[in-house]
Amino acid sequence: MWISRIELTNFKSYQHQNFGFPKPDLGKNVVLIGGMNGYGKTTLLEALYLCLYGKDAMTHLARAGLKIDDAKGYPTFLERAFNGEARREGRDTMLVRVVINKTQSKAIDITRKWYFRSNGTWAAEEEAIVREVKKDIPGTPRVDGRNNFHLADMLDDFLVPAHIAPFFFFDGEEVKKLADQGRVEQVKQGLEGLLGVVLLRTLAQRLHNFEIQKRLGVNNVDENKILQLSESLQNNETQLQELRDKEKAVNNRIETLKAQRETLFERITSAGGACSDVATVKDLVEEREQLRGELRSKQKELEEALVGKLPFHLVSKDLLGSFKSQLEAETRYFSWEADKRSLEPRRNEFESAFHEQSDPEIDPALTNEQLRAIECRIEAAWASLFYPPPDDCASEVVHSYLHETQRDEALSFLNSMSLGQQEIQENLNVQHSLSQRISELGRKISKLEGIDRDGTLTTLKEELQGVQSELDQLVDDSRVDDRRLHALISQVKAQRAEYEREKKKLDDSSPIRALLEKSERVRVTIDKLIPALFPLKVKKLAKAMTDVYRQLAHKNQVAKIEIGNDGSTTILGKSGKKISFDRSAGENQIFATALIAGLAEVSGVKAPMVVDTPLGRLDSMHRSNILDFWTKDKERQVLLLSQDEEIDQDFYKQIKDNVSKTYLLEHIDVGDGIGRTTAIEDAYFNGSHQ
Repeated sequence: MWISRIELTNFKSYQHQNFGFPKPDLGKNVVLIGGMNGYGKTTLLEALYLCLYGKDAMTHLARAGLKIDDAKGYPTFLERAFNGEARREGRDTMLVRVVINKTQSKAIDITRKWYFRSNGTWAAEEEAIVREVKKDIPGTPRVDGRNNFHLADMLDDFLVPAHIAPFFFFDGEEVKKLADQGRVEQVKQGLEGLLGVVLLRTLAQRLHNFEIQKRLGVNNVDENKILQLSESLQNNETQLQELRDKEKAVNNRIETLKAQRETLFERITSAGGACSDVATVKDLVEEREQLRGELRSKQKELEEALVGKLPFHLVSKDLLGSFKSQLEAETRYFSWEADKRSLEPRRNEFESAFHEQSDPEIDPALTNEQLRAIECRIEAAWASLFYPPPDDCASEVVHSYLHETQRDEALSFLNSMSLGQQEIQENLNVQHSLSQRISELGRKISKLEGIDRDGTLTTLKEELQGVQSELDQLVDDSRVDDRRLHALISQVKAQRAEYEREKKKLDDSSPIRALLEKSERVRVTIDKLIPALFPLKVKKLAKAMTDVYRQLAHKNQVAKIEIGNDGSTTILGKSGKKISFDRSAGENQIFATALIAGLAEVSGVKAPMVVDTPLGRLDSMHRSNILDFWTKDKERQVLLLSQDEEIDQDFYKQIKDNVSKTYLLEHIDVGDGIGRTTAIEDAYFNGSHQ
């Protein structure tokens, strides 16, 4: 499979340009397009996404590392993409065409057009026309969205599903972005894309919106209350997600600072001649950090006990006992009522069987008055089986706001909320002991840090102190945020319970209740399914990443990469022991590149790869390795969009035998801040031609 043609008309700086690409053959699988920054390389990547995926491309453009304006969205993106000369001359059409060959004789030809008003604003009109081409003969054109034809379905089978396109078509800046994140987040994001989690979350959100709209159409229910509860719950859930995102970011920053601290320890050790006193400082600091963690844990444990249990100890025993007895009686009442409801159908069956019985025959036949008298006696006899309720059942339901499961939870809490003075005192004693030990270690560290033979350690120790100060501040701030997080979780839980009660009233009064319940069950299933998907692919991804990483890295130390179900990665050496590399820019980018390449391999899709700025921050050794990687799979087409300082003449010579086509982008200013790009076929930087 390969992209054989990209045609641009009035798209950004291109008035009209055709790019033709040959089939990868005889080891020539690379297409090299050179251009200075701002000359239109990234435009090709954007055009490919828009032609294939239309409006849906906006999400994937961002995931592929291309800048978009989320606030203004698709219309603004199109209006900025409309060629300036075309706008100035009053033209009304922008077009992108992409031809993708499955084989030499079978292809699909996709043309997407957008229409604009005379003032250059998008007319909210576009169409995607698709033709299947067999032996160079175009088939009947089909329009996306008409007559049950959907281009997205065709691309799922023929090329690349939209949600994994960023593994194949991406800006090298995305690799930089990935490289700057924590590696756990990198792997999680990649796995989510591979497993279609984005689609699942979109489905869940659409189901949620569907439920809201359906419930709004139900009469005789306080809809305003439902809406207010939903908005309040949604706002609090948004705050909760923001806090969780902040917690994740802070944890990533803490890990980064710990890595910096470790590096500074090593540099201090080196500067001090690896003397034992400096090494002791490191050990003491590590011990102090461990003790601080234990102290924070004890403080949190005490806070939870005081907040969760202490208020109930301030209530009188009689009131608590009365509350508990009432809950137990209500529980027995609802259990009795459930038993009664479960046997109710049997009464109807008994009554029907009685009327149908004909043996022995009653002669003379019973009159209607006699039959009614018998039915009344049956009704009274059946009722006597259940009334009155047992003596230990509640005569009145006081706590009707609680679900049955919530009553059980409340009783369980009341039975487990003992809080003794000794428990609190032991906690305080442990905190006091930990604080004393931390202070003692601080004095020892201060004493040992005074060693500085030639002054070279001063700057390093200042840096270490700065890192440690920021780390301490982040840990303290995270404790505050953690309390807010737990308080908000409790609030959201209570609000959701109230919302569910009101929503149930709404659903019970509506004929679409069953449909809403199905929708909600699907959403709950999706929430449970997403975390269960990760183990399905981690082993395959780890193997693929290992293969790619060993090809790209110039250090021959790595034997295996392991990935946990939580997205954590471990790099193992040949002895099977964990390896900790310096988190240099090059090493990080190699890791991120291996992740993207591994995801592409595990997806099982044999699609072309289109990479803008492929060698952004790599050194010469890594650049050479990654170019070898791009050319290794002789059957996969690779389009590299490079500026002159990336794939220069030396690197061009290295891959020249694998290059099937080159283009050089030239750019001129045509006035009014408008530029025009032209592609010169079979040319590259410094006048090189094939």
